[in-house]
Amino acid sequence: MLDFHSLTEDDKKWIDEIFDGTEYFGCFCTFATLWLWKDRYFTEVARYGDTLLIRGVDDEKNIYYMYPMGRSYDIHDAISVLRKDAAECGTGLIIYCAEKWQCDELREAFPGEFEFAEQRGDYDYIYLTDNLIQLRGKKFHAKRSHISKFMRSYPDWSYEDISDANMAECIDFASDLLQKAVEGQSEEEVFELCMENSAIALALKNYAMLGLVGGLLRVGGRVVAITLGEAINRRVFVTHFEKADTDYDGVYAMINNRFAMNRLSGYEYVNREEDMDKEGLRKAKLSYYPDILLEKFSAKDIAD
Repeated sequence: MLDFHSLTEDDKKWIDEIFDGTEYFGCFCTFATLWLWKDRYFTEVARYGDTLLIRGVDDEKNIYYMYPMGRSYDIHDAISVLRKDAAECGTGLIIYCAEKWQCDELREAFPGEFEFAEQRGDYDYIYLTDNLIQLRGKKFHAKRSHISKFMRSYPDWSYEDISDANMAECIDFASDLLQKAVEGQSEEEVFELCMENSAIALALKNYAMLGLVGGLLRVGGRVVAITLGEAINRRVFVTHFEKADTDYDGVYAMINNRFAMNRLSGYEYVNREEDMDKEGLRKAKLSYYPDILLEKFSAKDIAD
């Protein structure tokens, strides 16, 4: 019997142990990612030996599962227990955000038993860290221009790491941005913006516990941008949030570059997460020319 339960701080130790030593690139493969969005997706977890199993609820109120996670697992055994749990919940097994290699593993283990569909809005955008720092070549000319304009326009700018000393300012900044962002938005968009703001506040208030790293920009002493994330493993850093006041020209390019320059040079890659099928966000993420576009798929159990 699986012990699925709502994700809590007490789960961090064993989840970190399961992720330790793995080579995942996906943004879901950290405790913080799961914990920060637990209220949005009703995230529940269960330990099955040395395997992490995850269950959630999507916007259509469908129960879904994530692909089994860990250094080693028996895929036949893991899928068997997930099938049983789904049946007990009165639904069929559907796995969200499975990577291509995981879909291949399912096809080999269960030929003809799963139906796969692309989840384009959940693709992760993964960049070579050196590209984000150096911005070399013609393709990054616009980014360099944005940064130069920011530095010329706001000569009193400064960068600093997020710390206890400026944490309250970061929380207030995110809240102020939310108030500006919700004006004129649909009810659905307001909901999403509020959920994101709640996740940012949760991240900042639990910064040390989650092991997060962040940076901010100031202009004239005022916070105008913040960003924060964490290591997935020794090779990959994931940026969870990046928020900026667009009244300041070039501010997004500047915070992206300065944070990478100051804190991320020790990582080979930076995962800047998905675009959620938002056209503007997709355009922005593609403009940095991802080295890896990490494909994601749903896998629906169609076995009799």
